[in-house]
Amino acid sequence: MCLLPDGAEHAARRTTIEIRDGRIAGLHEPDAAPAAAPGDRVIDGRRHLVASGFVNCHTHSPDNLIRGSAPDLPLELWSLHSAAGREERSPREITVAALLGAIEMLRTGTTTVLDHIRMSPHPTPEGLEAVAQAYAAIGIRAVIAPIVADKPIVQTLPLDPDDIPPNGGGSYGRAPLMPWTEQLAIVEAFVRRWHGGEGGRITAAIGPSGPQRCSDPLLAAAAELSERHDIVLHAHVLETRAQRAMGFRLWGKGMVRSLAERGILSPRANLVHFIWLEDGDLDLVARHGAAVVHNPVSNARLGSGICRLPEMLARGLRIGLGTDSACCNDSNNLLETAKWASMVHANTTPDHADWVGPYRAHALATRGGADVLGLGSVTGRIEAGLAADLVLYRLDAPAFVPLIDPVRQLVHAENGASVDTVLVAGEVVLENGRCTRLDEVALWQEAEDLARRRLEANRSIYAAASELSGPVQRMIRRLQGEDAR
Repeated sequence: MCLLPDGAEHAARRTTIEIRDGRIAGLHEPDAAPAAAPGDRVIDGRRHLVASGFVNCHTHSPDNLIRGSAPDLPLELWSLHSAAGREERSPREITVAALLGAIEMLRTGTTTVLDHIRMSPHPTPEGLEAVAQAYAAIGIRAVIAPIVADKPIVQTLPLDPDDIPPNGGGSYGRAPLMPWTEQLAIVEAFVRRWHGGEGGRITAAIGPSGPQRCSDPLLAAAAELSERHDIVLHAHVLETRAQRAMGFRLWGKGMVRSLAERGILSPRANLVHFIWLEDGDLDLVARHGAAVVHNPVSNARLGSGICRLPEMLARGLRIGLGTDSACCNDSNNLLETAKWASMVHANTTPDHADWVGPYRAHALATRGGADVLGLGSVTGRIEAGLAADLVLYRLDAPAFVPLIDPVRQLVHAENGASVDTVLVAGEVVLENGRCTRLDEVALWQEAEDLARRRLEANRSIYAAASELSGPVQRMIRRLQGEDAR
C-alpha cells in the first residue's frame, strides 16, 4: 500500500513502483505491472505501507556526540553549555557524529537531511570533508550548510554594560573569530567540490548562524554566494526574545525588514525557527518567496515560544520541518516533530479549521521540506521521475492495527519502530531495520568512547562558559520583564 499525492492530501492504494537508475520509472496497478527482467530485484511490499522518505530541514550533526549533556535552559543559556562541548572536534569525531544522526534518521523514516553544521571555533576544510564523506558513506541524501559567523558571543546578545562586570565573564565568548573572508573561501571551496556529488545525493548550502552573529559584510557575501551558486541560505532567525532585541539594537528596526532591505531574503533563504515576529514580517517573507523551517520540539524544550504556523500556512508560505539538534530536542526523529507540528498549534486558535492536523504535517515533512531545500523536483513525493527515496513500514505493528487512516496513524502513532526498509535513490540503505553500509554496533561503541573523552577534555571550557551564565540570565529576565510591560 503506497501513500500517493492526491490533491491536498494523500491517498493510500495498492501500487507497484517501478524503479530504474535510482528514480521512479512508473507507478502501476498491481495486475498491470511490467514483468521483472533478469537481474532485477523485487521487494515484496504487500504487508507494508510505502511512503516518501521524510525531509529533515534542520539539524546540527556535531551535537549527536553531546546528546543528553545540556540541561533544560533557555536557548542563550543552553548555548553556553552546548557550544563548549563541540569545541575543537577532530575530523573523526565529526564523521562519527554525522553517522550517528544518519542512522537514527534512516531508522525513523528520514531520507533527506539539512545539516547546519557548526564547527567551533570556525569551519575547516578537513571538518567539512569529514561530514560530506560520512553522508556519502551511509547513503542518505544530505544538504550540508556550513555555519559561518564572525562575532564573539558577547557581541551577539543584547547585554547592557552593567550585565558583565569589567573583569567578569572571563575570556570565553570574547575572542575574535576567523575573518569572514577566510570562512567564505573555505565554504566556497567546499561548494565547488561537493555540490551535486554522489550522483546528486550531496548538495551544499551556506549557513549564516544568525543575522545578529554575522557582520553586515559577511551576510552580504553569503547572500551573493547563495545567488551565484544557486544554493540555499540557511539561518536561525528570530528564535528568541533576545534575537528580536538584537535586531533593533543593531539596525534600529525589525530583523526581517532589515534583511529584506539588504537583499538577504529570496526564494533560496531558509528562516529557521522564526517565532518573534513584527507586524508585516509575514508579508515580507511572502513577497520575497523565502521559506520557514519549523522546529516545534526544540522550541518547546528551550522555552523559545510558539511559531505562528497556522498563519503562515494560511498565507501560503513555503514551510518545512526540522528536528534541530540532538542536544536540544533530544532526537533526530522527524516523526516526533511531525506529530508535534500536527497538534501543538491547536492550542493557539479556537477555530479547529485552522488546526494543522496530520495530513498537512505529513505534507510539510515530505514535499514541503523538499521544496524548502531546493529539492522539490528531486524528492518528497512518490511520483514518476522523482528519486526513489522510499520507506517501507511494517503494517503488522501496533501503530497500524487496525489500519483505518494510514496518514493519521503514521503521523500520530508511529515512532519509527515499524520501519523495515529504506531506499535512497533506489538503493536499499536500511534493510530489516539495519543499515546496509556500515557496522552500527561498532560505530556506537566508538561514539561512546569519543564522547566520554571529549567531555573530560572540555571541562575547563565548560567552566569558562559557565562564567557568562549569570549575565545572560539577567539579560533574559530583563527582556521577559519588558515584554510583560
